[in-house]
Amino acid sequence: MSLWEQVVGPLVARKSWPEKFDNDTLVVGVSSHSWAAQLHLLKPQILSRYRQLLGRAALKDVAFRVGRRKRMTDEESRTVELHPAPTERLSINPVPQDVLSGVSNPEVKNLLGPVFARMRAEREWKRERGWVRCSGCERIFHGPTCPQCGRSATSGDPS
Repeated sequence: MSLWEQVVGPLVARKSWPEKFDNDTLVVGVSSHSWAAQLHLLKPQILSRYRQLLGRAALKDVAFRVGRRKRMTDEESRTVELHPAPTERLSINPVPQDVLSGVSNPEVKNLLGPVFARMRAEREWKRERGWVRCSGCERIFHGPTCPQCGRSATSGDPS
């Protein structure tokens, strides 16, 4: 939900807002019927952009509902960082050799080593910012409940 403005742009975000995530569907409030109609036409592009940012299975549909924007609390309005900023330096440690022991091709091993190291560093970055792994569906998420299956957050390891 915190990505809405990034997905649709500032102009559309002034006239629409994410309200809730329900059964793989993002419910979006809009200020008028004409905005609902326009956004309905843009639904394929909106879904495509969300899938680029969050992965293919993150969002199945977007529904639009005419209404009034509710005031958000400070906690709700806080944006969640999905990835480290490009300029942010991560402490990247080498991957243990046993992780790549099943790879026989040395070229592939040399290519995968830095990729796995970067993924490990990003997991640690997310863990430091409160991301957890859902005990039900195994997705990594931020917040009080898993947006995929609705389970409450428990202390977990985003590995």
